[in-house]
Amino acid sequence: MDLKKIELVIEDILKKHQLTLFSLKTKKEFGEMVLEVIVDGVDLSSDHLGIVNGEISESLTEDLFDPNYYLEVSSPGAERPLRNDVEVVTAIGKYVHIETAKLNSDGYLLDFKDGIITFQINLKGRLKKVDIPYSNVKSIRLAIKF
Repeated sequence: MDLKKIELVIEDILKKHQLTLFSLKTKKEFGEMVLEVIVDGVDLSSDHLGIVNGEISESLTEDLFDPNYYLEVSSPGAERPLRNDVEVVTAIGKYVHIETAKLNSDGYLLDFKDGIITFQINLKGRLKKVDIPYSNVKSIRLAIKF
């Protein structure tokens, strides 16, 4: 199964639905082989993803896709990781979770310029801005504020 060829087919379908490919991989889950397609975009409702799943399924011919695999189309979730600097920039203004060697906290991503993340955290009721070199970030993801 050639994931690059499958990716090209999937991306054409996603464009029609104003979605982008977040990740594509094969995995084994509960003893079954799965082609996991994670998509991102504005409409990530289960109804919309069901339609997209159907179109992808119809487009993946047996010479391209092993019929012994299950197709799974889903979103990256509300607490999706920010995998690169482009995704960090698109998250400016959003509530995120950042982990570094010295910090493990939730707060608002205020800015990202010249490799520095400006992050606002609440320390015992007081708002504090913190500048963090992006190179020091172990992980950063969107977070849900309760």
